[in-house]
Amino acid sequence: MAILLSDKEIMRLLGSVILNGDISFVRPNSYILRLGGVGEFLNANKEFELGGRKKGIKVPPGHSVALTAFETIDFRRETISSIYPDSDLHAIISPTTDLSREGIVAPSTHIDSGYYGTLNWTITNTSNEERRFLLKEKIFRVVIFKLDKDERPDKLYEGDYQGELGYVRSQRKGAPVGMKENEWEDALVEGGPEALLDNLVKSGYPWHVLGHKLKEIDQQLKIVTDEYGEIHDSLQGLSNKINTLDEKYNNFTEKLSTTITETLTKEATSLQNRWLIGGGSIIAVLVGLILTITGNEAAVEFIKRQGTWIGLIIIVMGIFVLYLVSRKKSRQNR
Repeated sequence: MAILLSDKEIMRLLGSVILNGDISFVRPNSYILRLGGVGEFLNANKEFELGGRKKGIKVPPGHSVALTAFETIDFRRETISSIYPDSDLHAIISPTTDLSREGIVAPSTHIDSGYYGTLNWTITNTSNEERRFLLKEKIFRVVIFKLDKDERPDKLYEGDYQGELGYVRSQRKGAPVGMKENEWEDALVEGGPEALLDNLVKSGYPWHVLGHKLKEIDQQLKIVTDEYGEIHDSLQGLSNKINTLDEKYNNFTEKLSTTITETLTKEATSLQNRWLIGGGSIIAVLVGLILTITGNEAAVEFIKRQGTWIGLIIIVMGIFVLYLVSRKKSRQNR
């Protein structure tokens, strides 16, 4: 039964089966392959080479890039036999989770028994942001299985990429020469804008140049549209927050206005009551004095002679009594 190699077993492969490997990239049951120094920007048919002045690559939104691994894999039987006699190795490669979290789409693949060479893949940036990758950055994860004697294939890998080192373009054989355009099926809708643009590209010089430019503009407009959508969503969220704050402010001002009105009403009523009590008290005192004095002739004669001063004293006493009542009420409110 095929056995999944552990970190201890993978470390035995470094230097022979995994060339240019680094022990720090060994994981519990896998090895992390790193970004190699050569590749190609597929949208522009432009090859690149890192390691000198260039330290990394930039992948714009919607673009695809062909990459190579920094490590070289040697699954040839003569190499494997020195470590695992009567056994072969088979591996499964998948992208690291960092790539998927950033909107980078990359395929998973296998390494057949007997393969020797540099691994090549293609990644596509489906996000709306530019992604950057440095030379020797972690890109793919490889898990390796040891095949026992009964599981070894009768025929080892002998494909087009056997023994190829560095970046190798696709070796897929194209369509036979001489096929007509009407023998191909495509996604274009007759009369649609994409079909019209495709016809413009096929019209030859100078119209094909204009067609290619329009395609580039269309791609840029799609990017701008996506960015506008994000801005619109952000503004909508901000507008909702402002409406919530405005509603809270209106509720606060309404409650504050009601509280102030109720407080002023209570204070006015209290002040009115104090004045009524004070005024009533003064009137009662004056009435009592008048009745007392009018019953005494000597008192009446005295008031006639000193009436002005007595009136002023009574007024001052009334004001003093009102002051004391107001001051007591003010202390109670505090």
